[in-house]
Amino acid sequence: MAVPDLRIRSLNDASPRPDGEFILYWMIANRRLSWNYSLDRALEWCRDLRRPLVILEALRVGYRWASDRLHQFVIAGMADNQASLAKLAPTGVTYLPYVEPATHAGAGLLESLAARAAVVVTDDFPAFFLPRMLASVAPRLAVRLEAVDSNGLLPMRAASQVYSRAFDFRRFLQRNLPLHLADDQFPAAQPLRGLRLPAAPSLGEEITRRWPVADVASLTANTALLANFPIDHEVSPSP
Repeated sequence: MAVPDLRIRSLNDASPRPDGEFILYWMIANRRLSWNYSLDRALEWCRDLRRPLVILEALRVGYRWASDRLHQFVIAGMADNQASLAKLAPTGVTYLPYVEPATHAGAGLLESLAARAAVVVTDDFPAFFLPRMLASVAPRLAVRLEAVDSNGLLPMRAASQVYSRAFDFRRFLQRNLPLHLADDQFPAAQPLRGLRLPAAPSLGEEITRRWPVADVASLTANTALLANFPIDHEVSPSP
């Protein structure tokens, strides 16, 4: 099933790169491998261009309120994604979890991967620092960058106006939500199960030496390791 056009937003004027090695899914908000329109869209490109998939899931240290609690929450999700991919063993998918060890250490990683990608797909999320980050990154990439809305049942851009009253929005929602509840409007429950794509290329030492794959399983099992990151250690992980 195709991702609805209403959920796809082009962030630059670049075209897909015909000689790109892979499709890059830059996972920044929809940090999940199921029920995710962004992942579905990346896989659409994989099938159309006959390319493997690289999933980059990174965690920076410089976000607002960065703390042991929030870091541990995100890293535990990364460990789940890594374990799920190992269990599913889909052909042609490379997963790169990266946890930034110091401020700005991750600079250049996205650009280096995008320089080898045929298309870059990311998540369209309306809050936190993510809209500013996408607006800053988009003109720097010389390849097509798409942001995909996977935030809820109603696409963010389904409404043509901003509603100032909940009453008015509810009336709009009741009229229009059924249009988005058809079976062909939902994301895939298990898009990677049984997936077979062309063999994924090696990321190369120029990538993995500078931006090593994070040992997210160890970071999840031993929260004391969070002391190595320049974040707020007074807000401890939640039990």
